[in-house]
Amino acid sequence: MKVLVTGGAGFIGSHLVKLLANGGINVRVLDSLIHGQKEGLPKAVEFIQGDIRDSDAVKHAMQDITHIVHLAALVSVTESMTDPVSTNNVNVAGTENVLFSARESGAMRFVYATSAAVYGDEPSLPKKESSPLRPLSPYAVSKVINELQSDMYNRVFGLSTIGLRFFNVYGLGQSGNHPYASVIPRWIEMLKKEKSITIYGDGSQTRDFVHVRDVAEAIYSALMSDATGVFNVASGKETSLNDLLLIIKNKYPKQFEIKNETARAGDILRSVADISESKRALSFKPTIEITNGIEELLIS
Repeated sequence: MKVLVTGGAGFIGSHLVKLLANGGINVRVLDSLIHGQKEGLPKAVEFIQGDIRDSDAVKHAMQDITHIVHLAALVSVTESMTDPVSTNNVNVAGTENVLFSARESGAMRFVYATSAAVYGDEPSLPKKESSPLRPLSPYAVSKVINELQSDMYNRVFGLSTIGLRFFNVYGLGQSGNHPYASVIPRWIEMLKKEKSITIYGDGSQTRDFVHVRDVAEAIYSALMSDATGVFNVASGKETSLNDLLLIIKNKYPKQFEIKNETARAGDILRSVADISESKRALSFKPTIEITNGIEELLIS
Protein backbone atom coordinates (compact mmCIF):
# COMPACT_ATOMS: atom_id res chain seq x y z
CA MET A 1 0.00 0.00 0.00
CA LYS A 2 1.39 3.39 -1.04
CA VAL A 3 -0.69 6.50 -0.41
CA LEU A 4 -0.55 9.83 -2.25
CA VAL A 5 -1.95 12.75 -0.25
CA THR A 6 -2.59 15.88 -2.32
CA GLY A 7 -2.54 18.94 -0.10
CA GLY A 8 -0.65 16.82 2.43
CA ALA A 9 1.28 19.79 3.83
CA GLY A 10 -1.93 21.64 4.69
CA PHE A 11 -3.93 21.69 7.91
CA ILE A 12 -5.92 18.46 7.58
CA GLY A 13 -3.34 16.83 5.31
CA SER A 14 -0.45 17.18 7.74
CA HIS A 15 -2.44 15.54 10.54
CA LEU A 16 -3.41 12.68 8.22
CA VAL A 17 0.15 12.21 6.93
CA LYS A 18 1.47 11.92 10.49
CA LEU A 19 -1.23 9.37 11.33
CA LEU A 20 -0.42 7.27 8.25
CA ALA A 21 3.35 7.50 8.65
CA ASN A 22 3.16 6.61 12.35
CA GLY A 23 1.19 3.53 11.31
CA GLY A 24 4.00 2.38 9.03
CA ILE A 25 2.24 3.29 5.78
CA ASN A 26 4.32 4.50 2.81
CA VAL A 27 3.20 8.08 2.10
CA ARG A 28 3.94 10.57 -0.68
CA VAL A 29 2.76 14.18 -0.50
CA LEU A 30 1.96 16.47 -3.43
CA ASP A 31 1.53 20.09 -2.33
CA SER A 32 2.03 23.48 -3.98
CA LEU A 33 3.06 25.03 -0.62
CA ILE A 34 0.93 28.07 -1.39
CA HIS A 35 -0.73 27.48 1.98
CA GLY A 36 0.99 24.33 3.27
CA GLN A 37 4.10 23.95 5.45
CA LYS A 38 6.57 21.25 4.45
CA GLU A 39 8.52 21.58 7.72
CA GLY A 40 5.80 19.89 9.76
CA LEU A 41 5.89 16.62 7.81
CA PRO A 42 7.65 13.48 9.08
CA LYS A 43 11.13 13.01 7.57
CA ALA A 44 10.23 9.56 6.22
CA VAL A 45 7.51 11.03 3.98
CA GLU A 46 8.35 11.62 0.32
CA PHE A 47 7.50 15.17 -0.72
CA ILE A 48 6.85 16.56 -4.21
CA GLN A 49 6.17 20.26 -4.67
CA GLY A 50 3.62 20.71 -7.42
CA ASP A 51 0.20 22.04 -8.36
CA ILE A 52 -2.79 19.79 -9.06
CA ARG A 53 -3.54 21.96 -12.11
CA ASP A 54 -0.26 20.72 -13.62
CA SER A 55 -1.09 17.37 -15.22
CA ASP A 56 2.58 16.42 -15.56
CA ALA A 57 3.22 17.03 -11.86
CA VAL A 58 0.17 14.97 -10.93
CA LYS A 59 1.18 12.13 -13.25
CA HIS A 60 4.68 12.11 -11.76
CA ALA A 61 3.32 12.04 -8.20
CA MET A 62 0.93 9.19 -9.06
CA GLN A 63 3.66 6.68 -10.01
CA ASP A 64 3.44 3.41 -8.01
CA ILE A 65 0.52 4.76 -5.94
CA THR A 66 -2.26 2.40 -4.85
CA HIS A 67 -4.41 4.77 -2.74
CA ILE A 68 -5.09 8.50 -3.07
CA VAL A 69 -6.38 11.03 -0.55
CA HIS A 70 -7.26 14.20 -2.44
CA LEU A 71 -7.32 17.21 -0.10
CA ALA A 72 -5.70 19.93 -2.25
CA ALA A 73 -8.18 22.77 -2.84
CA LEU A 74 -8.97 26.42 -2.37
CA VAL A 75 -11.28 26.21 0.64
CA SER A 76 -12.35 29.78 1.46
CA VAL A 77 -16.03 30.49 0.86
CA THR A 78 -15.41 34.25 1.07
CA GLU A 79 -12.51 34.23 -1.39
CA SER A 80 -14.59 32.17 -3.81
CA MET A 81 -17.20 34.93 -3.85
CA THR A 82 -14.60 37.47 -5.02
CA ASP A 83 -12.51 35.17 -7.24
CA PRO A 84 -14.70 32.28 -8.43
CA VAL A 85 -12.50 31.58 -11.46
CA SER A 86 -9.48 30.62 -9.34
CA THR A 87 -11.65 28.44 -7.13
CA ASN A 88 -13.03 26.66 -10.19
CA ASN A 89 -9.60 26.22 -11.78
CA VAL A 90 -8.10 24.58 -8.70
CA ASN A 91 -11.06 22.69 -7.30
CA VAL A 92 -12.74 21.48 -10.49
CA ALA A 93 -10.02 21.31 -13.16
CA GLY A 94 -7.41 20.26 -10.59
CA THR A 95 -9.61 17.46 -9.29
CA GLU A 96 -10.22 16.25 -12.84
CA ASN A 97 -6.44 16.03 -13.29
CA VAL A 98 -6.08 13.94 -10.13
CA LEU A 99 -8.99 11.64 -10.99
CA PHE A 100 -7.79 11.08 -14.55
CA SER A 101 -4.25 10.32 -13.40
CA ALA A 102 -5.57 7.94 -10.72
CA ARG A 103 -7.59 6.10 -13.36
CA GLU A 104 -4.67 5.94 -15.79
CA SER A 105 -2.27 4.66 -13.13
CA GLY A 106 -4.58 1.85 -12.02
CA ALA A 107 -4.99 3.12 -8.46
CA MET A 108 -7.24 1.04 -6.21
CA ARG A 109 -8.87 3.68 -4.00
CA PHE A 110 -9.67 7.41 -4.20
CA VAL A 111 -10.74 9.30 -1.07
CA TYR A 112 -11.55 12.98 -1.53
CA ALA A 113 -12.62 15.95 0.56
CA THR A 114 -15.97 17.51 -0.08
CA SER A 115 -17.79 19.87 2.27
CA ALA A 116 -20.90 20.57 4.31
CA ALA A 117 -21.11 23.74 2.20
CA VAL A 118 -22.88 21.66 -0.47
CA TYR A 119 -26.04 21.68 1.70
CA GLY A 120 -26.15 25.49 1.70
CA ASP A 121 -29.42 26.90 2.99
CA GLU A 122 -31.35 23.62 2.76
CA PRO A 123 -33.50 24.05 5.88
CA SER A 124 -33.90 20.51 7.21
CA LEU A 125 -31.74 19.48 10.18
CA PRO A 126 -29.69 17.48 10.82
CA LYS A 127 -28.05 17.36 7.41
CA LYS A 128 -28.18 13.86 5.91
CA GLU A 129 -26.24 12.62 2.91
CA SER A 130 -29.59 12.40 1.12
CA SER A 131 -30.55 16.02 1.92
CA PRO A 132 -31.04 18.32 -1.10
CA LEU A 133 -27.97 20.30 -2.16
CA ARG A 134 -28.44 24.09 -2.25
CA PRO A 135 -24.94 25.61 -2.54
CA LEU A 136 -24.57 29.30 -1.70
CA SER A 137 -21.06 30.02 -3.00
CA PRO A 138 -18.74 29.17 -5.90
CA TYR A 139 -16.70 27.11 -3.43
CA ALA A 140 -19.75 25.02 -2.54
CA VAL A 141 -20.61 24.57 -6.22
CA SER A 142 -17.06 23.33 -6.87
CA LYS A 143 -17.53 20.68 -4.19
CA VAL A 144 -20.85 19.55 -5.71
CA ILE A 145 -19.03 19.18 -9.03
CA ASN A 146 -16.25 17.18 -7.31
CA GLU A 147 -18.89 14.76 -6.03
CA LEU A 148 -20.33 14.37 -9.53
CA GLN A 149 -16.88 13.91 -11.06
CA SER A 150 -15.90 11.24 -8.55
CA ASP A 151 -19.21 9.40 -8.78
CA MET A 152 -18.85 9.26 -12.57
CA TYR A 153 -15.32 7.85 -12.29
CA ASN A 154 -16.69 5.19 -9.96
CA ARG A 155 -19.64 4.21 -12.14
CA VAL A 156 -18.06 4.53 -15.58
CA PHE A 157 -14.38 3.75 -15.05
CA GLY A 158 -14.55 1.50 -11.99
CA LEU A 159 -12.36 3.70 -9.75
CA SER A 160 -13.38 3.09 -6.13
CA THR A 161 -14.22 6.60 -4.86
CA ILE A 162 -15.52 7.91 -1.56
CA GLY A 163 -16.21 11.54 -0.61
CA LEU A 164 -16.11 12.89 2.93
CA ARG A 165 -18.28 15.92 3.58
CA PHE A 166 -16.25 17.76 6.21
CA PHE A 167 -18.17 20.08 8.48
CA ASN A 168 -16.29 22.76 10.48
CA VAL A 169 -12.87 21.28 11.12
CA TYR A 170 -10.65 22.86 13.79
CA GLY A 171 -7.52 22.02 15.76
CA LEU A 172 -3.80 22.63 16.16
CA GLY A 173 -1.95 23.88 13.09
CA GLN A 174 -4.87 25.78 11.56
CA SER A 175 -3.97 29.30 10.47
CA GLY A 176 -5.86 32.25 11.90
CA ASN A 177 -3.61 34.88 10.38
CA HIS A 178 -5.59 35.83 7.30
CA PRO A 179 -8.94 37.65 7.07
CA TYR A 180 -10.75 34.62 5.59
CA ALA A 181 -9.70 32.20 8.32
CA SER A 182 -12.29 29.93 9.94
CA VAL A 183 -13.94 31.24 13.06
CA ILE A 184 -12.13 29.19 15.73
CA PRO A 185 -8.53 29.80 14.59
CA ARG A 186 -9.36 33.43 13.83
CA TRP A 187 -10.76 34.03 17.30
CA ILE A 188 -7.89 32.21 19.01
CA GLU A 189 -5.37 34.24 17.00
CA MET A 190 -7.07 37.49 18.00
CA LEU A 191 -7.08 36.53 21.68
CA LYS A 192 -3.37 35.72 21.63
CA LYS A 193 -2.70 39.11 20.03
CA GLU A 194 -4.99 40.74 22.64
CA LYS A 195 -7.28 42.07 19.93
CA SER A 196 -11.09 42.10 19.75
CA ILE A 197 -13.17 39.16 18.50
CA THR A 198 -15.52 39.86 15.58
CA ILE A 199 -18.87 38.10 15.15
CA TYR A 200 -20.55 38.40 11.76
CA GLY A 201 -24.26 38.51 12.51
CA ASP A 202 -25.83 38.12 15.96
CA GLY A 203 -23.97 34.95 16.94
CA SER A 204 -27.04 32.71 16.76
CA GLN A 205 -25.74 30.96 13.62
CA THR A 206 -24.69 27.39 14.34
CA ARG A 207 -21.97 25.05 13.16
CA ASP A 208 -20.96 21.43 13.66
CA PHE A 209 -17.34 21.65 14.84
CA VAL A 210 -15.23 18.51 14.44
CA HIS A 211 -11.64 18.11 15.63
CA VAL A 212 -8.95 17.55 13.01
CA ARG A 213 -7.67 14.38 14.70
CA ASP A 214 -11.17 12.88 14.42
CA VAL A 215 -11.20 13.90 10.76
CA ALA A 216 -7.84 12.21 10.14
CA GLU A 217 -9.19 9.01 11.69
CA ALA A 218 -12.25 9.22 9.42
CA ILE A 219 -10.04 9.55 6.34
CA TYR A 220 -7.97 6.57 7.45
CA SER A 221 -11.15 4.51 7.88
CA ALA A 222 -12.31 5.55 4.40
CA LEU A 223 -8.97 4.48 2.92
CA MET A 224 -9.31 1.03 4.45
CA SER A 225 -12.99 0.65 3.59
CA ASP A 226 -14.57 -0.42 0.31
CA ALA A 227 -17.59 1.89 0.83
CA THR A 228 -18.40 4.30 -2.00
CA GLY A 229 -20.54 7.44 -2.20
CA VAL A 230 -20.43 10.42 0.17
CA PHE A 231 -20.44 10.53 3.97
CA ASN A 232 -20.70 13.27 6.58
CA VAL A 233 -17.68 13.78 8.82
CA ALA A 234 -18.69 15.85 11.83
CA SER A 235 -19.35 15.70 15.56
CA GLY A 236 -23.11 15.43 15.14
CA LYS A 237 -23.53 18.30 17.63
CA GLU A 238 -24.83 21.81 16.92
CA THR A 239 -22.93 24.72 18.48
CA SER A 240 -23.84 28.39 18.04
CA LEU A 241 -21.16 31.06 17.82
CA ASN A 242 -22.54 32.46 21.07
CA ASP A 243 -22.07 29.02 22.67
CA LEU A 244 -18.53 28.92 21.30
CA LEU A 245 -17.87 32.35 22.77
CA LEU A 246 -19.09 31.15 26.18
CA ILE A 247 -16.74 28.13 26.04
CA ILE A 248 -13.82 30.46 25.30
CA LYS A 249 -14.81 32.85 28.11
CA ASN A 250 -14.87 29.95 30.57
CA LYS A 251 -11.43 28.72 29.44
CA TYR A 252 -9.63 32.02 28.81
CA PRO A 253 -8.49 33.98 31.89
CA LYS A 254 -8.40 37.49 30.38
CA GLN A 255 -11.17 39.90 29.41
CA PHE A 256 -11.62 40.62 25.70
CA GLU A 257 -13.72 42.88 23.48
CA ILE A 258 -16.43 41.55 21.15
CA LYS A 259 -17.50 43.36 17.98
CA ASN A 260 -20.56 42.59 15.87
CA GLU A 261 -20.46 43.10 12.11
CA THR A 262 -23.03 42.54 9.35
CA ALA A 263 -23.51 38.90 8.34
CA ARG A 264 -21.49 37.92 5.25
CA ALA A 265 -22.95 36.80 1.92
CA GLY A 266 -22.72 33.04 1.45
CA ASP A 267 -22.63 32.26 5.16
CA ILE A 268 -24.98 29.48 6.31
CA LEU A 269 -27.32 30.13 9.26
CA ARG A 270 -27.56 26.66 10.81
CA SER A 271 -25.56 23.49 10.33
CA VAL A 272 -25.40 20.13 12.10
CA ALA A 273 -24.77 16.69 10.65
CA ASP A 274 -26.41 13.32 10.92
CA ILE A 275 -23.37 11.02 11.17
CA SER A 276 -25.24 7.72 11.44
CA GLU A 277 -24.16 6.62 7.93
CA SER A 278 -20.49 7.35 8.68
CA LYS A 279 -20.78 5.37 11.90
CA ARG A 280 -22.36 2.45 10.03
CA ALA A 281 -20.13 2.31 6.95
CA LEU A 282 -16.83 3.62 8.34
CA SER A 283 -17.15 2.86 12.07
CA PHE A 284 -16.58 6.60 12.55
CA LYS A 285 -16.79 7.81 16.13
CA PRO A 286 -15.70 11.37 17.01
CA THR A 287 -13.97 11.41 20.39
CA ILE A 288 -12.82 14.98 21.07
CA GLU A 289 -15.36 17.31 22.71
CA ILE A 290 -15.24 20.94 21.64
CA THR A 291 -14.52 22.15 25.19
CA ASN A 292 -11.38 20.00 25.26
CA GLY A 293 -10.39 21.00 21.74
CA ILE A 294 -10.71 24.71 22.55
CA GLU A 295 -8.72 24.30 25.76
CA GLU A 296 -5.93 22.60 23.79
CA LEU A 297 -5.80 25.55 21.39
CA LEU A 298 -5.76 28.16 24.15
CA ILE A 299 -2.80 26.59 25.95
CA SER A 300 -0.79 25.84 22.79
